[in-house]
Amino acid sequence: MMRVLVVSPHLASRTLLRRFLDAEPDVEVTATGEPDDAFASIAENKPALVVVDLRRPDEDHPLFLGLLRKRHPSLPVISLVPGRLRIFDGRSERVREAHGDTAEALHHLMGSLLQAVRDLLAQHLLRMLRPPVGRA
Repeated sequence: MMRVLVVSPHLASRTLLRRFLDAEPDVEVTATGEPDDAFASIAENKPALVVVDLRRPDEDHPLFLGLLRKRHPSLPVISLVPGRLRIFDGRSERVREAHGDTAEALHHLMGSLLQAVRDLLAQHLLRMLRPPVGRA
């Protein structure tokens, strides 16, 4: 099982993201609204991926994202920000646009999120299964 950690200060968003990602096979989703709980969870059992919801203004979560990237620079992170997804795979970042406040825009955002999660979890599996390379 690959572990995904969802961090969102808003219960409704946390619940939606958790249910949405729980439907994926071989994925265990944990969720928290507190940055300190998220860091404790990462220290206890490092997830394959962290999803951070920054779609609503909150002072602590942009700071949390900066600390997360500093403390765990190779940990894949997907940030949901207004109108886009920021996808960091542990080496580089890319952005997927998802503008609008309609139900169709939310559907597009969730579809993009699901594809990004699948891509990053596949990369995580490949890193785990890659044979060691070195001199004999």
